[in-house]
Amino acid sequence: MKTVSHLESLQACLVNLPPLPAIVRYYDDFSDSYAEVIAPDNSDQWILSFDGRRTTLDFLSLDVEIRRIAKCWCAALLSRLSPVTAEFYFFRLAAIPIDRIVDLLTCKPQEVRAVWRLCHSSNLSPSAFVSLKSFVVFLCESRIGAWGPEWLDLVSQLPLPKIDKYASVRVGDVFLSAEEESKIIRHIDSVCANLQAQPAALSDDIVESTAILVCSYQFGFRAKQIAMLEMRSIRIWDDGLEGMPAVHLTFSMIKQRSAKRVFPMVRRVKREWATLFLELFDRAKAKGLAGADHVFRRTPRAVGEVIIGLTVNLLGGRRTVVELRHTAAQRLVDAGATEEELATFMGHSDLNTGLIYFRSSPSQGERINRALGLSKVYQRIVKIAHDRFISLKELAELKGEQQIAGVPHGIPIAGIGGCSHGQPSCPYNPIMSCYGCTRFMPVADVDVHQRVLEDLRRVVKVFYESSRAERGSPAFQLEQTISSVQAILDELEHFQS
Repeated sequence: MKTVSHLESLQACLVNLPPLPAIVRYYDDFSDSYAEVIAPDNSDQWILSFDGRRTTLDFLSLDVEIRRIAKCWCAALLSRLSPVTAEFYFFRLAAIPIDRIVDLLTCKPQEVRAVWRLCHSSNLSPSAFVSLKSFVVFLCESRIGAWGPEWLDLVSQLPLPKIDKYASVRVGDVFLSAEEESKIIRHIDSVCANLQAQPAALSDDIVESTAILVCSYQFGFRAKQIAMLEMRSIRIWDDGLEGMPAVHLTFSMIKQRSAKRVFPMVRRVKREWATLFLELFDRAKAKGLAGADHVFRRTPRAVGEVIIGLTVNLLGGRRTVVELRHTAAQRLVDAGATEEELATFMGHSDLNTGLIYFRSSPSQGERINRALGLSKVYQRIVKIAHDRFISLKELAELKGEQQIAGVPHGIPIAGIGGCSHGQPSCPYNPIMSCYGCTRFMPVADVDVHQRVLEDLRRVVKVFYESSRAERGSPAFQLEQTISSVQAILDELEHFQS
C-alpha cells in the first residue's frame, strides 16, 4: 500500500524526470528501416512495428504514479536497444507488483539491498528481475529521486535469481536423435532428387519450406536470420567441379552486444542440396523478387512455424529452430571444432557462450565407441526405416538392378538385400546409404549383416589410426551407417528370439 510519504516521494521524483521527445525513433533490423512513435507523451498506448508484426506497449496497465517514468524508461530503451528487448522489458515490468516498483523508486540508495531482498521474496519470475534492474539503472542515469550515476556500481551488484539457462542442453533434451537427423536428411535428399527429375511437380511451399529446413539444420541459424535472407545474399557460380554449381548464402549476424562486432556470415550449401537453392532462386526471380527483397517472404515467427510443422510431419514430434540450432552446435563440437570455430559458426561474440557444448560433448573414447557402434548409449538410438525383410531365395529372384552391391572403402559387399526402386535409379552411394532407406529390403539373415558390421568397424579402426582421431575423418562419418546396420541386427534378433 502506498503511504502519504510514498506519494510525496513519487511527486518529487517527477520533478527531475527528463522530458519525453516529440518523436521516439527505433530501428527494425528485419525491415532495415526506422519506425516512430509520434507524440509519445500524449499517448498511453505505443504501437510498435518490428520483425513483421505489431505490438502495443499499454501504459494504462501501470499505475498512474509511475506511468510517465515508465514512458521515459521505454523511450531510452528503444533508442539504445532493439524493440524486441524493449517489449520484453516492458511486459516484465508491468507484471511486477506496484508496491515493489514504488519501494525502489522512493528508497534511499543505501537501503536498496533490503528492498531487493523483499523483491526476491515476492516470487517474481527471474526475467522480471532483469527488467527491474534495467529500470533502476535508468533511475540512476536520469538522476530521478535520490538516485544518481554514482550508484550504478551498487546497482550492478544487485543479485539476479540463479537460473540454469542451459539446463536442457545439459540434459540433452534439445538435441535431435540420430534417427531424427536421418529422417531430416532423407527428406531434404528426396526433395532435391525430385527437383532434378521433375521440378515443376513440387509446389513453391515445399521448395521454400525445405530450403528453410536446410538453413536451420545445416547452419543452425535463428528464425530471424533465415527470414532476413535477401535475394542479393544468394551467390551462385560454377566452380569448375562436376555436378551442381556452388551456392553460397550470406546471413546477417544478430543479437550482438556491440554493433561493431556485426559481420556477414557466409555459408556454403552442401553440394547435394544446391539444386534446392537454384530452384528457389529461379522461382523468386520469376515472382519479381530482387536485391533487398526477403527470399522467403515470411516473418521470423512464420519461419519458426515452418520448422515446427515440418518436424511434426517428418519426425512425429515437435522440434523448434532453437533445438536444431543446439543440435548443429553440438554436432560441430563432436566433430572436433575449437571454441573459436564454434563461435564463428554460431555467430557468438563471446567464446564463453559456447562452452556448454564442450562440456556436453562425449569424450574421445565415447566418440570412438559410437563410431564403432559399441556404445550402449547409442546402440538403439536409430530405428531403421526399411521396406520389408526378404529371404535369400527372394533376393535371388529379384532383377539384377534391384540387387544391391557395392565396394565401400575398398571392401566388396553384396547380398545384403534388395532395392524396391532399383540401384541404377538411386542417387546415393550403395551399401552406405541403403541401411536406413525406406526402399531397402534387407535379407533376413543375421550373419550377412554381422559381416557387414565387422567390415565397416575394421574400416573405422584404419581411418581412426591414420587420422589421429580427427572427428571429421571418415572413421566418424561411418557412424550413421554402422548404427543403422546395428539396428537391423537388433530387429532381426528380436524377431528370432
